Parts: sequence; structure tokens; C-alpha cells
Amino acid sequence: MVCEHCGNPIPYGITACEFCGKEVSQETQQAPQQQQFQTQAAPIIQKRENVAAGVVGALFGAVIGAAVIILLSRLGFVASVSGLILAICTLKGYELLGGELSKKGIIICLILIIITPYMADRLDWAILIKESYAEYDLTLGDAFSVVPDFVKEGIIEKGTYLKSLLMIYAFAALGAFSTLKSLFE
Repeated sequence: MVCEHCGNPIPYGITACEFCGKEVSQETQQAPQQQQFQTQAAPIIQKRENVAAGVVGALFGAVIGAAVIILLSRLGFVASVSGLILAICTLKGYELLGGELSKKGIIICLILIIITPYMADRLDWAILIKESYAEYDLTLGDAFSVVPDFVKEGIIEKGTYLKSLLMIYAFAALGAFSTLKSLFE
């Protein structure tokens, strides 16, 4: 047994700590079997939500998801599956750092799940533009800003662009739905 005031080891059954002299609570005085029974019977304390930490966790999860979208696309794979990863990472990141996923947390995560795939897909196209037009010495920011113009002008085929983006969103919706369902079962 340990004194709850000074942390030094003390024997069971005493009323005051031998080291600090402070009175030992009745709970600390009880034998280990009695303490174990009382601990098991104690009510479960629910975690409180920390919105700020949850937002940081959701942002971190969204960044991981965005990185997966770009990485899989750069490797030549269909990046749509990464939408699933993005949604799961965003929701789990909020829950992990926020302690609890409330309605407010779900709304924050859904906003990130809507914004992040678009930004990640656009960044992926910007990287492709930067590589394809290397002779023009474009910055990544310049390439990012011309993506809509390239789609409008037909340099990037609109159907391909939209199909890629819609597939990411479809899988993100699937990931969000399945994750929320498992969290609230």
C-alpha cells in the first residue's frame, strides 16, 4: 500500500503515514481484496470532450489521409480507396485526441472530410502539372492555382478529373459512415 499524500510505501491497517504523519484514508487502510472489490464496483467515468485537441487530431488524420491520396496516385494506383483512409483517420484522430466524438466533433470532421479530398486531389494534379511543365519552372503554388484553368481549357480532361474526385468522395463517405456506425454501436 502507498500513502496517498507522500507516495511512500506503508503497511495495511495503519491510520497515519509513518513518513509524512498525515492521516491515511479508510479506503487506503483496507486490505487489498476489499480495495479491489470497491474499485470494481466504482462507477465508470466517461471521458470529457476536448474540442481543441479533437480538432488537432482530426487535422492530423486529414493530413495523413491527404498524404495517402497523393502517395497512392503518385505510385499509379487508384487513389479513391485513400478516401476511406482519410475519413477513418480524421474521425479516429478527433476521437483519440478529443477524448469523445460528440455531434460538434462529427460536424468538424465532416467539414474536413469534405474539404481535404478536394485539396489533396488538386495538389496531386498540381504536382503532375509541375512535373509535366518543368521547363516553365513553375512553383507548386503556381501549378496548384492553374488546375481549374487546365480543366476549363481541356488540358486536363474534365471527365477524368471529376471521376477521380468523385471516387475519392465516394470512398470517404463510405469510410465516414462505417466509422461513425462502429463508434455508436
